[in-house]
This record gives sequence, C-alpha cells and structure tokens, in this order.
Amino acid sequence: MNDVCINAACGRTLPLRLAHCPFCGARQVAAAPVLEKVPAPPPLPRMPPPVPVAPPVPAPQAAPQPAPAPQPVLPPAAAPAPAAAPAKAPPAKPAIKGSVPPPRPPVRLRTWIAAAVVLTGIWFFNKPADKPASVAEQVEAATALAAQCDLDGARSGLAVLKSARAPAAQIKRLQANITKSAAACERQQQRAQAWTALQDSVNQALDAGKPELAATRLAIYVKRWGDDPDTLELDAKVKVAQASAQLDLADACLAKSDRVCLENSLIAAEHYKRPELAARTQALRTALSQLLERSLLDAVPTPAPGQ
Repeated sequence: MNDVCINAACGRTLPLRLAHCPFCGARQVAAAPVLEKVPAPPPLPRMPPPVPVAPPVPAPQAAPQPAPAPQPVLPPAAAPAPAAAPAKAPPAKPAIKGSVPPPRPPVRLRTWIAAAVVLTGIWFFNKPADKPASVAEQVEAATALAAQCDLDGARSGLAVLKSARAPAAQIKRLQANITKSAAACERQQQRAQAWTALQDSVNQALDAGKPELAATRLAIYVKRWGDDPDTLELDAKVKVAQASAQLDLADACLAKSDRVCLENSLIAAEHYKRPELAARTQALRTALSQLLERSLLDAVPTPAPGQ
C-alpha cells in the first residue's frame, strides 16, 4: 500500500515510506500523541478461559518500487498487535417454567359486600340472648298493659309469673292492679256506649226543634259520667240552639209590637252568652229601643184645639 504526502497542498503518492516528501519537502512523521494516564478499570469477574482463536493471516504486501533518489529510510513503525477476541459469556440458564406463580386478581367490591352480609347473618344467628327481665320489670310491664285495658295481656303476664314461682308479694300486687284496671276499663266501656247513645238522642231533639229536650238529656249524661271536651263541645251546640229559639221568639214579639215579650226573649237569649248570635241580638236590641220610643210618644196626650 503506497503512502500519501501528509501536506494537503501536495497530496502526492510516495513510492516508499519516507521521512520527507521528495516533492514538497514536508516532514512525513507526525508527533506521537501524548496519552493521558487512564485509571485502571475495576477487576472483571472471573470468566472461563477463552477458546483459542487462530491468528489472522497477514495480507501479502506489494513489492517495493525503486526510488528515483536514495533517501534515508526510517524504520517502519511497529504495527499494532491484533486485539484478542472477547471472551464469550457462558449461556444463561433457561428459566424453569412454573417456578414463579402468576399474580392473583384483585378482590372485587361485590365479594367484600357478600362477605360482610354473611358475617352479619352469622353474628345475628349466634349472638347471645337478651338478659331475661327481672320479676319487677315483668310486673311493671303487665301493669302497663292493664292500664291500657289490655286485660288479656296482663293476665298472661300474671300466669307467667305464677309458673315461674315469683315472690307472692309481686303476684299479689299485679293481681290488685289488674282488678283495679278491669273496673276502670269496664266503666270506660260503658261510658263510651252511653256517649254514642247520647249523641244520637241530642241530634234527634235538635232536628225536631226541641233544644230544651236536648239540654235535659245532656245534663243527665254529665251528671252520671262527668264533663270532658266532647261534652263541652256538644253543650255549646245545644246552647246555640236554645239562644236561637229565644231570638226567634223575639222576632215574633217584634212583629206584634209586644215590647214586654220582646224584652223578655232578648234577656233569655243573652243568658246563653253565645258570641255567634251577637249581631242578631244587637239588631233586636235596636228594634226594642225604637219600639219603646214609639210607645212613649203614643203615651203623651195631644192638646185639644183652642187650648
């Protein structure tokens, strides 16, 4: 292989490897580069010995051509030794199939909900029974049933206490409460029946235009069973009917110009103090005043002519 002049301006082919170019005189040997000191690499892991490789066969060189002029020949630079072939790494061992288990899928929400429902059912099924009520608590519960007129429930509680051989004092106390409540409940039932009958009879009397009869029947009921909100409401209804009857009588007296009858009817109507009839009562009072004025004017004697 022929060398070429290192001078870019010359660039001619040299027949031999010379120190200076015979054409331009440029020095052909470049200064050797200064190598920096490189830190030693870390020790490599021990590897098996490399397989010996046959050295490469150098290619034949072309025969040198005669130089036109004798020139001092520099010794040729030593050729770099061929790099050793890299050692082959040992083949990796194949992974054994099935050695690593596959990842498990995540637990779904409905699975957690189903588990919670099952655990709740198990707890309710196996939870400890409630603490049995004491004898005193059973007596109080049966007494409350008797006060509500649930006599069958109260008597059932009494039977349970007797079968459990509760203290005699507690059994006697419950028996007394049941007897007392039975009498009150019977009276309450009778009162309810009497009240239903009274409502029917009072309404019949009012429809017939007999408010006094309705008032008499109501008074008999109150005397036996006493007053309550229902009787007070019915009493107001009866009193309105009585006052209205008196005002009707006052209208008749006014039509006849009967001042005394009109005044007596108004006094009887005002006795019931019903605000529902206040306007009608006031109108009749005005009519009574006008009737009285006319009566006084009629009573004044008229003077005879010429007197």
